[in-house]
Amino acid sequence: MTNLEQSPFLYALFTSGVLAGVVTIVVLGRFRLYSRRVRIPFALLSLSGALWVTAYGFQLLSTSPAGELFYARIAWVGAATLPTFWLVFSLVYAGEDQLLTRRVVAFLAVEPALAIALALTSDSHGLFVPPELLRSGMLVRLTTDADPLLVGHVSYVAAASIIGVSVIGKTFLSSDGVHQRQAAILVGTGVVPLLALAWKLFWDPSLPIDPVPLSLGVSAGIILWALYRYRLFDVTPIARDAIISEMRDAVVVLDDHHRVVESNGSAASVLEHPAAECIGQPVLDVIKSPDVVQKVLDGRDRLEAAVGDGTDKRYFEIRSGSVSEQSQNRAELLVFHDVTERRQTEEEFRALIENSRDIITVLNEDGVRQYTSPSMEDVLGFCPESLVGEPVFSLVHPDDREHVREDFEQVIEGDSPVRSEFRIRHKNGTWRRFETVGVNLLDDPSVNGIVLNSRDVTNRYRYEQRLRVLNRVLRHDLRNDMNVILGHADLLLDERIPAESKDHARTIKRKASSLVELGKQTRHIDTTLDRGTAELEQVEVIQRIEKELDGIDANYPRAIVHRDLPDEQWVYADDLIESAIKNLIDNAIEHNDRVLPEVSVSVEPAAPSDDFVEIHIEDNGPGIPDAELSVLESGIETPLQHISGLGLWLVRWIVDRSHGRLRFVENEPRGTVAIVSLRSVDGKATVRETASVESD
Repeated sequence: MTNLEQSPFLYALFTSGVLAGVVTIVVLGRFRLYSRRVRIPFALLSLSGALWVTAYGFQLLSTSPAGELFYARIAWVGAATLPTFWLVFSLVYAGEDQLLTRRVVAFLAVEPALAIALALTSDSHGLFVPPELLRSGMLVRLTTDADPLLVGHVSYVAAASIIGVSVIGKTFLSSDGVHQRQAAILVGTGVVPLLALAWKLFWDPSLPIDPVPLSLGVSAGIILWALYRYRLFDVTPIARDAIISEMRDAVVVLDDHHRVVESNGSAASVLEHPAAECIGQPVLDVIKSPDVVQKVLDGRDRLEAAVGDGTDKRYFEIRSGSVSEQSQNRAELLVFHDVTERRQTEEEFRALIENSRDIITVLNEDGVRQYTSPSMEDVLGFCPESLVGEPVFSLVHPDDREHVREDFEQVIEGDSPVRSEFRIRHKNGTWRRFETVGVNLLDDPSVNGIVLNSRDVTNRYRYEQRLRVLNRVLRHDLRNDMNVILGHADLLLDERIPAESKDHARTIKRKASSLVELGKQTRHIDTTLDRGTAELEQVEVIQRIEKELDGIDANYPRAIVHRDLPDEQWVYADDLIESAIKNLIDNAIEHNDRVLPEVSVSVEPAAPSDDFVEIHIEDNGPGIPDAELSVLESGIETPLQHISGLGLWLVRWIVDRSHGRLRFVENEPRGTVAIVSLRSVDGKATVRETASVESD
């Protein structure tokens, strides 16, 4: 069949076959673990094209009908399998290989296998492609009387080719940089044979020579050029799903040679150059902190690296892992997790610990020290490093060790903090008293231990001891002595002595009674307020107020009492609130300088909400001096500024315990209004941590 007119076409045809074969060898020879998923399908694709093109060339050179038929059948094998290989390759390259299940692959293999079988046995049944048509080389020629099976095969070829081009075209639209250029080249290599097929089928079916095999040579030439120009298949758009899932972190994808394959937008902070310039480059040449990255690549689990300096300094936790499970590929993923805020918090916490007078200790579950803060040396004289590995009980006073061990076991068995107080030996041999809070953090992987926060309370303990002695003297010795003085004063008053002497005796009795009352108040404060913090109770205050007002009517018959009270009012308060109300009412009467002292008590909702109620106690006395109100508000007395008596202090402390508010305003035209705000049982307000004292 060869003639001079066909010679240029034959040269081009064999050149195309050689190019397709070279592409197959190059793709297989340039084996990359990263591109394993695309090299096999594309090598088969190129091989089928080389088989078709070369066999078609030998068919045209053959001078006998048997030779033509032999080469035509070989060419048919390549032509029948090429569309399927193209479809499989396009799905794999675009990352849609999850669609290629075993059933789908088996289904795709049926059509080319059936087409090859029918073509090779057509001389026995005459269906599909008759031998004479096969020998003519018109592998895709269709006529009006063409066999339906052949029409179906050609339709499958066209559909598979178009779908493959569309899938890679979708990748082109969703990519950028070098990946987009690669996808564009692959779209072009798929479109060229498709145009040749359309030309043969629709525009010029009378062509004596099939243009499709020649178009495969054009595509092979483009692929061969792209393999070296754009590292086609060596740098492919994989692991996009993994990158999107880690988008908040900086992500860099590497091939088996640790070259950059892909990166996300956040990776700009860890790369030395723009991401597009880093594609295909060794990661150690383009990454910041290459020494740390090298250690991670060598198998270290995760390491921390600092990037930048000054105010721009950032800290990253670097880890690596394979993405083979997600993409059936053995690429490697570098993830840079920004831990700058955590690192800054740790540094602040470390600075706080190192400069704190409290001693922070971390123990294992056997009570052995794993860490002791630097304050240990300042407080107890021991070097912190020298205590690591030592049992914590060795420094505890022998008399305290048993209860300390019990508290330690309670920390291990429970989830709540445990507070304990015991003595610890100083390096100089003396004993210091410490208050320690233990917390079980054995399940916290960042701590994995029992954390003790110890504070030296030796001075506080000594101060409390002195207070107890002073309280005993005030409550017992002073009271007993005053009772003796009162007895002698009564004896003097019963005797017949001059009136002037009786005045002195009355003064002695009045002052002694005042001191006895002071002792009672002190004892009351000591026994009531030294009970620790208790939960608030629901207290009905109207009945308690009525009781105190009835006492005024009995004890102070000349006092005028006004009441504006509801039938009932429940509040959240400490159960000592009655003592606070009593002291305010007594203060309004006892310090009133009027002949007819007046006291008005009312209960009303606190403006602007109904969450709190206010108890108003008004008097027409001289008022509380501003200096005393200032001391009460600040909570601190000085030798020059103090409050006469303990009544107002008692009120302040009880209202504090009730999470309420105490304030004083001027009464018109004269006197003071004491206002106690307490949360109503029906209210929705949040109980405040501390109370306050205000004056207007």
